[in-house]
Amino acid sequence: MVKSPSKALETFANPQPDRDYLIEIETPEFTCLCPKTGQPDFATLQLEYVPDKLCVELKSLKLYIWSYRNEGHFHEKVTNTILSDLVAATKPRYMRVQASFNVRGGLYTTVHAEHRMPGWTEPPPPPENLPRVKQDARTVDAPSGKRESTAAPTPAPAPKREDSGAKNVAAETPPTTDVVAETEPPDPIPLARGPRSSRFRMLARTREGATPPAAVAAVAPPPPAAPPRDLYIGIDIGTSGARAAALDAHEKILAFTEAVLPASARHDRQVTQDPGDWWKATSAALKELLTKIDATRVHRIAIAGTSGTLVMCDKKGAPVSPGLMYNDNRAHAEAERIAKVADDLSAAFGASGSLAKLLWLQEKKNNARAAHALHQADWIAGRLAGNFGHSDYHNCLKLGFDPEQMAWPGWIGSLGVAETLLPKVHAPGDVIGTLSASAATVFGLPPETEIVAGTTDSVAAFIAAGGDKPGHAVTVLGSTLALKLLGERRIVSPQNGVYSHRLGRYWLAGGASNTGGNVLLQYFSLEQIQEMTPLLDPDTPTDLNYYPLAEPGERFPINDPRMPPKLEPLPSDSVMFLQGILEGMANIEAQGYAALADLGAPRVSAIWTAGSGAQNPGWTKIRERTLGTKLKKARSEHAAVGAALIAAGVLQKRFA
Repeated sequence: MVKSPSKALETFANPQPDRDYLIEIETPEFTCLCPKTGQPDFATLQLEYVPDKLCVELKSLKLYIWSYRNEGHFHEKVTNTILSDLVAATKPRYMRVQASFNVRGGLYTTVHAEHRMPGWTEPPPPPENLPRVKQDARTVDAPSGKRESTAAPTPAPAPKREDSGAKNVAAETPPTTDVVAETEPPDPIPLARGPRSSRFRMLARTREGATPPAAVAAVAPPPPAAPPRDLYIGIDIGTSGARAAALDAHEKILAFTEAVLPASARHDRQVTQDPGDWWKATSAALKELLTKIDATRVHRIAIAGTSGTLVMCDKKGAPVSPGLMYNDNRAHAEAERIAKVADDLSAAFGASGSLAKLLWLQEKKNNARAAHALHQADWIAGRLAGNFGHSDYHNCLKLGFDPEQMAWPGWIGSLGVAETLLPKVHAPGDVIGTLSASAATVFGLPPETEIVAGTTDSVAAFIAAGGDKPGHAVTVLGSTLALKLLGERRIVSPQNGVYSHRLGRYWLAGGASNTGGNVLLQYFSLEQIQEMTPLLDPDTPTDLNYYPLAEPGERFPINDPRMPPKLEPLPSDSVMFLQGILEGMANIEAQGYAALADLGAPRVSAIWTAGSGAQNPGWTKIRERTLGTKLKKARSEHAAVGAALIAAGVLQKRFA
């Protein structure tokens, strides 16, 4: 029997799905921590909901509530998170969560959050002039056989009417000896026309042939059932294109699409893209995806983007700078400033980090009207929601955010960073808004579609691959080479380019090398690589000992922004040259996992492969020989699938 806190909510089938009825649950023992002081906050949670097909199981609800005991949360945030999780688990017709927090600093806080299933309308309340009575069980049989009440009979009070000629029905009703009038205070935030206890009260069915009371109005037929909201979309913005994936509630992949992005503009160490191209590719991939699924069933959308890519925009989201890509290395002077003040656990070191790029952009006069500094995924999510200034703690890691303290560190202020530019940081999967009216019209999606905080492409690829236990590792073979290893400790080493993402109660350690597909495409087309792959001899090393980089500068496992590529000597055979590059990348991968082990990461027990490079069988054999282990095939090789899993709440379900 599970006796430890858990974010997993269990359900059971609604025993009476043919009618609307209200379930009320109350717990006075909710506890979480103040995110500012770390002191405990106590609250009474009141949950009421009208179930559809599922009801929440109470034991799992107790363990779920218990799971917040050692977590820091703002009152407003935790109330909405609880509602979102319960709605995701039970998909009710109606649900409302009220959190009444105990006094803190002389202030009481009560937060209400509400959800309604699209198309659902509550039953009408009883007529206003109908007496509300409650049977009194405190009765005894008199000697004559008649029942007598131990309480004095009290007629129900008549409602006040402006028409002085209106009849007082309650007054005309003769008093009985076994009823007591029920008095109930009004709901602090009424959601219907009647008092709380009558909101969803069902009227008794009239027996066949009988005439219904004149006071009971005819009830309109129920509206047609709304489609289930059980589909989740993930979008991955890379350097070469946008990809979109759709999953159902059972995490089954229903559809996948992609659209091409123009190549990055390069000038010396500057690598940029037009954010408008990101949006065009996203729109194209999403529109095509929606032709393959039922758009009315989409519940949530999450975005993944390249780590460290940054753009500045105004209050309305219009870009005021180009998108500085993950491999843009212009901000060396700014990186040196960061190195002087940042703490040793920060991941904001280096010219390719988003904090160095922010400092560089902040000095440009044409960026004076900037209101937000956003990552690739943040800006796309803002375009969908019409609400900018939000991010997640995966993307913000290289902007300086502290995922352990869940706060911006104080040393950022000493760099002169404008705090107003920094985004509000959420946990990946947290709802940041709903689809804007214009986006709903453009894409044909329900306006209630929720947009959630996203993640980076490498974290999304790890989740999509299938790793979920300490020792599980994922190598992403994309434009760059990214390694991720799940463990229970936070591993950070700026001098090695190693940092850790928070992933529920675990830490995802790793780093990203600048080697990868970008190097291959400098020398070969995709068609040439496909033609030469069968000619490779993976069992016979070339001994060329390459360190393949597209340009000077490396991040991991060696952190050297001026490190030159090593791609000599050049053999006369193009196939041998290709194999030498692939062997060099495999050696970098092996060095990376060795560096993580030296820093205290767990022993690698399984390695999955994700990214476009996973399709190359020759490269796979070279890597298996170099790593000395059999590689696992990823459940999915696409970061878009990982983003869709985040939209479906996998972080709360699998890593809590």
